[in-house]
Amino acid sequence: MIIRQANKSDISSISKVYSVCFAEEANHEIWIYSCMNSFPKSVYYVYGDEKSIQGYILWSVKNGFRANTIVELDQIGVHPEHAGQGIGKKLISESFKLFKTHVTELGYDVGSVMVTTSEGNYAEDLYISTLGVSRNGVISEYGSGNELILFNKIKS
Repeated sequence: MIIRQANKSDISSISKVYSVCFAEEANHEIWIYSCMNSFPKSVYYVYGDEKSIQGYILWSVKNGFRANTIVELDQIGVHPEHAGQGIGKKLISESFKLFKTHVTELGYDVGSVMVTTSEGNYAEDLYISTLGVSRNGVISEYGSGNELILFNKIKS
């Protein structure tokens, strides 16, 4: 199993994972396609082998290309059949390194990382342990509940 940058031929496979992880959302392939078209601002990475993709992650530049850019873990999904195998943790840590390199190769530095998640989501602990983020704010009544803003200013 490897983690690699996704390409347009992966859209259908990413969509299959996305649809079981976020069943309440619609038009998965349109969303993935539009995010993929925002490259180099946003980059999908996938976890899998030649035959299938078990998980994906989307990283985005949050505040424009500048010195000490803020990057955001925009979305992550691991197919439930592969949950509990450490794929999410590996996807986050390995793809974060790849995305930081991507931003650096564009001529910018990553100064901060952020992620949002629903209050009570078990993934909060995963984000804290892999990205060193901590609670920085709450958006009340966001979607179906409160949304936590997790943030970490990266030491130079």
